[in-house]
Amino acid sequence: MWNKITSEMFSKLMNALQFYRNISIKKKLLLVLYIQILIPLVFIGFFSFKSSEEIITNKSLSYSKDILSLIELRLQDTVRNLNIISQDLSSDESIYEALMNDDSNNINMLYSYEVGSKLNNVFLNAVMTRTEIQSMCIVTNKKRFFIYDNNNNSDGSNIKSIVLQKYTEITKSAAQANGKAVWFFNTKNGVVQNSYLVRMIYNRDNYKEIGLLVVEINMEFFDFVLQGLESEVMQNTTILSSDNEIIIYKNKAALDKFKKVIQDIPNEKNSFVDKKNNIFVAHTYLSEPRWRIVTYIPLNQLYSDVETLRDRIILLCMGSILILSVVSVFMSFDMIKPINQLVKAMKGMNIDNISDSYIEIERRDELGFLHKTFNNMAKEIDHLVTWIYREQITRKEAELKALQSQINPHFLFNTLESINWMAQLNNVPEISSTVSDLSTLLEASIGRDDRLITIEEEFMYIDKYIALLKRRFEDRITLNKEVDPKVLYIKIPRLLIQPLIENAVYHGVENSRGKGIITLTASIREDLLIIEVIDNGNGISTDELVKLNKGLEMDNDTYFKSLSNKKNKSIGIDNVNRRIKLFYGEKYGINLESKLNIYTKVSVTLPAQSYKKEGFYVQSTNN
Repeated sequence: MWNKITSEMFSKLMNALQFYRNISIKKKLLLVLYIQILIPLVFIGFFSFKSSEEIITNKSLSYSKDILSLIELRLQDTVRNLNIISQDLSSDESIYEALMNDDSNNINMLYSYEVGSKLNNVFLNAVMTRTEIQSMCIVTNKKRFFIYDNNNNSDGSNIKSIVLQKYTEITKSAAQANGKAVWFFNTKNGVVQNSYLVRMIYNRDNYKEIGLLVVEINMEFFDFVLQGLESEVMQNTTILSSDNEIIIYKNKAALDKFKKVIQDIPNEKNSFVDKKNNIFVAHTYLSEPRWRIVTYIPLNQLYSDVETLRDRIILLCMGSILILSVVSVFMSFDMIKPINQLVKAMKGMNIDNISDSYIEIERRDELGFLHKTFNNMAKEIDHLVTWIYREQITRKEAELKALQSQINPHFLFNTLESINWMAQLNNVPEISSTVSDLSTLLEASIGRDDRLITIEEEFMYIDKYIALLKRRFEDRITLNKEVDPKVLYIKIPRLLIQPLIENAVYHGVENSRGKGIITLTASIREDLLIIEVIDNGNGISTDELVKLNKGLEMDNDTYFKSLSNKKNKSIGIDNVNRRIKLFYGEKYGINLESKLNIYTKVSVTLPAQSYKKEGFYVQSTNN
């Protein structure tokens, strides 16, 4: 199945490529220009829009965090102060005494009035500057109320009715707090109508409950907490209790629409984008009490500036496409016209009317250069057609003379064989042996049909070469061979190692006064055939060695380009190295090691396998 899909995709790709090749240059130019225009504009517009959207989101997030932190600090500070007030009241001696005497049977109207007046002064001193306190009351175990209203509502009917209505629930929450202040809310449809700070008061001797302190908080106080923080981002701020009761909100319409979203916010998310409802939400928690402050804003309102930017980018893109389209059409026509002139001239060109194919040159750009070049080419062709026959006759005559002057190498080989037989007939073995060795080397140099020979054959030619040299140098040259039998039948190009032996003789041993020792080794190391030629000659200086190895490491393209700049083109080691790289690949070749007046080692690295591949080799024993 996958192969079928891949084949179909490849077929469609090839059809599209063929279609592109078949359309005219004019259409190709227009297509390329439109692609070059549209793709950058689309990408620039898209990424600009996305970047702006991301920047606005990040800035809104950062701003909302800062504002939420300020609201959190204000709320915590106020709640802390209210807790301190409630704690002070619960510890007040007058309140404690009133609660402890509540069970007495001697309570009369005068006593109740005196206690009420005394507690009213206590309340007044506690909340003299606390505008956030609406009213407060002390409730005894017998449900006797001592009420104070900060708004001069003397009867305290509202707080009394709520406490009586929710008495069981309030006392239960206060008792569970173990003496700490707790918040209690009177809600309607999940929205807080009245908020209360409640604290249980205990007997100091036996820690039994003796009364209840209830402080009603002015709901306008929460508006004061948000005062000065209203902004476009914060206009939908909402404060929720730990039970998801809505304590205060800034926008009723937005609350009705997104009430479920803000009440179901996951605890682990500080801010997120609700794509389902298209709003941005940020929130934080108070450490005590566990209230949650939430702010949210619709995405269309948050991204209104981005949408404006998007519309401007679209208009800019459309205007740019229109302008660039006009320019592109003009440029394509300007380029196609001279190309068509050139095509027409080439189509009309033939042997009989070459001189009629000239084009008038009206421009000096690249197309004008093509016109000029075409005219020059037409003149040259006209000239060549006129003189072609005379040139062909002259070339043939030169070729015949060259053939007549060539010497057949086999004639030289056969002549050497004749000298060998004559030496044997005249009983001159030295001449016969020398001629025989020379004939063998000449035969190797001339070569046969097979381009590759075994290492065993190559080393046989080396033995013949050393035998010839010993007639000149006598005992001054010694050849030592250390050959792994496994390598003898690996095939290599003919006369690949012999030039290295020749180089060792003429650059190493010949210039040395002592006895020349040449060591020839061949072995297999990690799937590589390593052949080394080591001589004890004069060696090579460090600078020269670095220069030589650098030249040997060149790839073939660099090497052949550099030949024109070389004054002395060596075809010894250099030639062998190039033959190896051309035949086996760039990673194989020759490396030199040497120490001055001690030794020189030529290492040849080849693949350790036989090759049947044929190649072209420059064979020479010159250095």
